[in-house]
Amino acid sequence: MDLPFDEIKEIKFSRKRVPIPPEMRPIYRISQIILILHLSSTKQTASLLKLQLFNWGLQNEDRYERLLKLKETSYFPIISFDPFLNRALNFGVTMGVFLFNDKTGKFSLTEKGEVLAHSIIKEDVFLEEKKFLKTIKKSLSDTYILKLFKERYSS
Repeated sequence: MDLPFDEIKEIKFSRKRVPIPPEMRPIYRISQIILILHLSSTKQTASLLKLQLFNWGLQNEDRYERLLKLKETSYFPIISFDPFLNRALNFGVTMGVFLFNDKTGKFSLTEKGEVLAHSIIKEDVFLEEKKFLKTIKKSLSDTYILKLFKERYSS
């Protein structure tokens, strides 16, 4: 079949606005990370593994429960690593909300991040997430999470 490429003089593309769900927006993820670091991380620092685990756990109530019972079960769940979380971390570092420590491999809140954390906590947003993170507190350390992860996946 011959295509009429010789007859085509130009092709025009027009951008269409596509709505993006809130969960996929970087500022949504940055806010969640701020809450995780502020409410559930020792010294307001966390490894990428912990942030991915908590991000996975914050997706729905069944996962909340699995994360809450992680200490009891000592069984690291199968989670999907979210590229949007990584992108939000990059944006957050660029914005000066997080710092990444090359030596420890952990992210931490900056002073600007602390100010945002207090603002988010005061507002009537992320109610379920705040309730969950206040319940779990700082009970799951990076060391413990890494230990469970290694036990689960090093076979």
